[in-house]
Amino acid sequence: MPINFHQIKNFIRHWLTATRKGHNVHSPFVYKLCEEIFYNNSAFYDFEQLEEIRSALKKNKTILNIEDFGAGSKTMPQKRRSVTEIAKSGISTQKQSQIIYKLINFFYAGTIIELGTSLGLNTLYLAMANKKARLYSIEGSRELFDFSSQLINEAKVKNVTLMNGKFDDELPVLLNQINKVDVFYVDGNHTYESTLQYFRSALPKRTNDSVFIFDDIYWSHGMTRAWHEIKNDAHVTLSIDAFYFGMIFFKQEVKEKVHLKILI
Repeated sequence: MPINFHQIKNFIRHWLTATRKGHNVHSPFVYKLCEEIFYNNSAFYDFEQLEEIRSALKKNKTILNIEDFGAGSKTMPQKRRSVTEIAKSGISTQKQSQIIYKLINFFYAGTIIELGTSLGLNTLYLAMANKKARLYSIEGSRELFDFSSQLINEAKVKNVTLMNGKFDDELPVLLNQINKVDVFYVDGNHTYESTLQYFRSALPKRTNDSVFIFDDIYWSHGMTRAWHEIKNDAHVTLSIDAFYFGMIFFKQEVKEKVHLKILI
């Protein structure tokens, strides 16, 4: 596996400068997020089932032919990958997935878009966090789409609409069909240009309570550059850098733009 020096350098910088346990956080809203989401160790009922699915995926030897339409994978450059390889190093960790679950549960998000279904495990976290929500998840690779469709059907989760196609083709069509986006989760096509394009496309559908989440913001120089441009956009009032992913908020009650790094 090639060494990602950009990621290592930024992780060291993050570890040295990030806020721990919500210390020195002055915003009441951000402090509440720290208390309820980032440093809340409470286990939710769904977590047991979801981690059983994760364990099963890590043992699944099925081989999939992956179509990459973006920057590809640095950890798994080959097109033929086993489910166990993807589950171990190609999807969000348990901790990351649980944080996203808690975030959606906290905001009671009703309309969620995910770019990058992959195996479908994170999709289940997103969907089960609010079972009354409607989750739209787009996956470019046909075999990943088929695999995740089966996984979600077997889990008997009914509030997911899966879409197979390129993000550039499917996202504009989807955005034209919905009134708002409560949570926008981008976990695919990790390039500078595409990440900014997806952000700008979804921006008109934001609300005051929307949160946009960008995975792997230190995956490459391009992704880090895109993250800095996104968080400094005039519409953004608050950004939270958790290293593995970044979150942006549009709350008008946050009068002065806040950029926060947290250690999770």
